[in-house]
Amino acid sequence: MNNNTINTLSGAVTLPVFDLLHDRMNIRKIRRFYHGLCDFQESDHANIAVTIIDVLIRLAGSELPTVYTEVVASPKLQAIFLDEFLADFEDILSEYGV
Repeated sequence: MNNNTINTLSGAVTLPVFDLLHDRMNIRKIRRFYHGLCDFQESDHANIAVTIIDVLIRLAGSELPTVYTEVVASPKLQAIFLDEFLADFEDILSEYGV
């Protein structure tokens, strides 16, 4: 699997997760959530961050491509996915100017 595939996957699930959170909390709390995910990533706990994201993806009702299962099953692919997800999420947050 290449990084382009993971980038596409992240692009498909990040906005629905953001929308799910935005329906329930303000931008400041969403930014704290984002920073919490970054903290997991920086402390070599990408698997925890990906598990949290996985739950939110499923709650958001995102349609998951078959490659998603492969991504969440592989620590190496999880790390790449988390990088992409956080970059996409940060882009969305920056649109809100927070």
